[in-house]
Amino acid sequence: MEKPHNLLTWSEIKQQYPNQWVVLIEVEWPDMGEISRGVVFAHDTNHARVLEKQRDLKSAAILWTGKKRGLSLFTAISNDVDL
Repeated sequence: MEKPHNLLTWSEIKQQYPNQWVVLIEVEWPDMGEISRGVVFAHDTNHARVLEKQRDLKSAAILWTGKKRGLSLFTAISNDVDL
């Protein structure tokens, strides 16, 4: 598992991880609008691999850093559900 990095702005994340899926923790997300900052927990160009990397987290945001095509490409997850 990758070691989480420092808190980065969304612009810094897009610049450091271009055209990749990023798993963000400690997300600053004012009014559920645009992400302002977060800590990159994991990243990958493959969506399935990045989902596997986040599976043990209680909550995270998964976003695509590349050009958006169609609907917004973002997933917020919470694994705090008792079944």
